[in-house]
Parts: sequence; structure tokens; C-alpha cells
Amino acid sequence: MISLTLQTTASDTILFVGGGAVAERRLALCLDEPCQCIVISPVITNQMKAWHEDNRFIWHNTVFSDDHIDIVKQCKLLFICTDNKAVNDYIEAIARNNGILVNRADNATACDFTVPSTIDMGDLHVAISANNGGPRINRLVKQDMMNRYNILQIAIPRLKIMREEVKLLIPSVEERSRFWRTHLSETEFQAILKGQWPLIEEKLHHAISGIRTKS
Repeated sequence: MISLTLQTTASDTILFVGGGAVAERRLALCLDEPCQCIVISPVITNQMKAWHEDNRFIWHNTVFSDDHIDIVKQCKLLFICTDNKAVNDYIEAIARNNGILVNRADNATACDFTVPSTIDMGDLHVAISANNGGPRINRLVKQDMMNRYNILQIAIPRLKIMREEVKLLIPSVEERSRFWRTHLSETEFQAILKGQWPLIEEKLHHAISGIRTKS
């Protein structure tokens, strides 16, 4: 398995065939990205209806038919989320004949890509995949990581500011790396996770002030 992050553009189309809970979860990941989302399904969830009322995606309120083949050919990613195997097989075949990447909800082995569970805590974005080990494992790992790393929502934005300060004070990349290895080691990181961020922040400010004084 190769983990990648997809950067979409406003001209990209992401297609969802099906309107149930799985389609809703997949669609939710894409709505805030710069792309055009299209859903083909005669029925969609209440949440999807609310998103559609806000004009957040295009809805073809009908079953999939040959009239939609051109949309499949033009999409960047295809999520097949219906509970009809014959329909899913047909749509998958169209996609594969046209080199379209497929994620099929009813057949993990037919997926060209998977959608990992994600954690967004401020500037920290983490993707979790148990390699088809089951959604329960993903949820448990996700909850554990949220509990463990929640403090980083506070620490990372401030570390970004300090990083810019250090860039201005230390022109050499090698010397900057040495500075961070010295002052933000595994020991300091573990201290942050244990709730000691104010102490580590104070030490980092002191170290940066020392550089500023010397310069």
C-alpha cells in the first residue's frame, strides 16, 4: 500500500454513485476541497440533501444509466457506493476501460485507492488505515491518537511562529536543524504530550532569545 495525499483543483470532478451512509462519508471528505462533486442516486441521505440545498454538490436524482457514462469518463475519482452488485460491476468496468481510479464500497479488493480514517487537529492532519483490518480498529486508533495528541493543536501553531523566527536568525539549514534537534528532542516532545507545553515553550523562547542576543 502506498499512502498519498491528493491535491485537487477546481476543474476536477469527483463522482459518487449511490446516496447512502457510505456515500455521505466519502462526500464529506471532498466538499471543502477545490473540486466539483457529482452524486448520481435517486435517494440520498438527509445530510446530503442539506448539503445539496446549500449548492455544495451536483445531484442527478436518478439511477445510473448509459447517459452518465461521459461523466464517468471525465471524473478524476469514482466512488461506487450502491448496494447493487450488477450495477457496481457495470460502472467499475466503464471506469477501468477509461483509466479512472475506483473506490468500490462493496469490494475492497476492487479498489484502486482507499479512504483512510482521518484526524484533523488544527495544523495536524493524520491518516489512519488498518489495511482492511476493519473500521473498529480504525476508530479505536483514531480515538487514542486524538486523546494523545490533542495538545498539539496549541503547540504546533506556536512552533510554526518560532520556526520562522529561527529561520531569520540562523541562515544555515544545517545549523537550524541542529538547533531544533537540541531544543526539541524526543524528551521535549514527550513532555509536551504530558501537558508540559508551557514549560517547553518557555525554554524555546529562552533559546531563541539567546541567539538573538548573540546576533
